[in-house]
Amino acid sequence: MTQAGTEGKEFDRLAADIESLNPETLRATLVSSVGNHCEVWRTSKRNPGTEEQSPYTEFVIKHPLIHYSETEIRLLNRQYRMLKENLEDIIPDALFFITHINGRRSVCVLARAVNIWFNIANPQNREEAIALLSKNSKALSQLKRFVALTKSLRQSDNPKLIDLYGLDNLVLDTNREIRYIDSFDVFFFEDMQHLFDANDPELDMKIKISRDRLKYLEQIISKAETNRQIANQNAGPDAHR
Repeated sequence: MTQAGTEGKEFDRLAADIESLNPETLRATLVSSVGNHCEVWRTSKRNPGTEEQSPYTEFVIKHPLIHYSETEIRLLNRQYRMLKENLEDIIPDALFFITHINGRRSVCVLARAVNIWFNIANPQNREEAIALLSKNSKALSQLKRFVALTKSLRQSDNPKLIDLYGLDNLVLDTNREIRYIDSFDVFFFEDMQHLFDANDPELDMKIKISRDRLKYLEQIISKAETNRQIANQNAGPDAHR
């Protein structure tokens, strides 16, 4: 789900009637409607009386395109909290709340906006991704944490695969830091596939792409680490002073 900046874009009004947000007065820009699960609108709020660098806080409003029961909403929130507790700064701050959307009880998410700079999980960006990670120790460390958690979750008692299929789910932001920005249905449960009588080709495809991208992330991490080792060796002892 793309969360690009709003600079140069014409503001609009939320297309959905989200009761808690007073959409009549909220100026927002639609930044994604191509995801499977939600629309994403970007807006900002003024920070009066603060000494922050920016007088505004940019955030996104995500509302689902499908209905979630209250049990499913609690599950979404648990999944988010689990990722946040384990990946910390990689997961943008977000708030899940139950409200009425277009007159129907549903869930909405407010999340801190991410200025997307580079899709780190797209194999078409392989050489550029390796070069970026080779020069950026923080991003490399963050990506290693993300991959380590993804692998451990697949091997847990309740195995699950983090969704790497979604458009721009795993990115570098404009500060060159790794961010995972999805909020809805962030896991695929691979071991549940055999319980269905009929195969779901679309789900099979999404799981396969997520698996392939996980392997790809491991490969670019390994290559970037090798590059850093070679660079340190070539630089000699003065490089660490």
